[in-house]
Amino acid sequence: MSSTTNWTDYLLACRWEVRTRRCVERFSNQDGTITSYLAASPRRHLAVGAESGVVNLYQDDFSRRSRKSVFSGGFGQVDRTPIKSIMNLQTSADMVRFNHDGQILAMSSRREKQGLKLLHVPTATVFSNWPTMKTPLNYVWSMDFSPNSQFFCVGNDKGKVLLYQLQHYKD
Repeated sequence: MSSTTNWTDYLLACRWEVRTRRCVERFSNQDGTITSYLAASPRRHLAVGAESGVVNLYQDDFSRRSRKSVFSGGFGQVDRTPIKSIMNLQTSADMVRFNHDGQILAMSSRREKQGLKLLHVPTATVFSNWPTMKTPLNYVWSMDFSPNSQFFCVGNDKGKVLLYQLQHYKD
């Protein structure tokens, strides 16, 4: 650990630029908890899951900010205001995933039975009709969308893989 690093650095999320292999932006969750997962959408949104269970949805405007302000001092500390803070998970947001067109955000927690929520990104509204209490999710350990979002797959702690068809994306 270098002399310039302190314990608050561990509460910050870092966004990397692959070309330069550098942290180009650092930001923290508004509630001060540790970031547990990040996901970027093709529609210029950024979802940040926290150990508190809160998932913050941000407008991803990195390319619109001046590179000079972001790169000052090696990396920039940026104050972001979320478009929406989703507080539907009761335990750590262990995984967040956008579908192929960025209209749906899936959020899950491994520590909570039935711990999965879907968000309609354009309206920033959590789907209330799915999953239901009768959906046999158990503890969600993995999830992903098919390339064109026709299917949504959930892997659980029982070793089962559940496959759901999304009617909106049906050919």
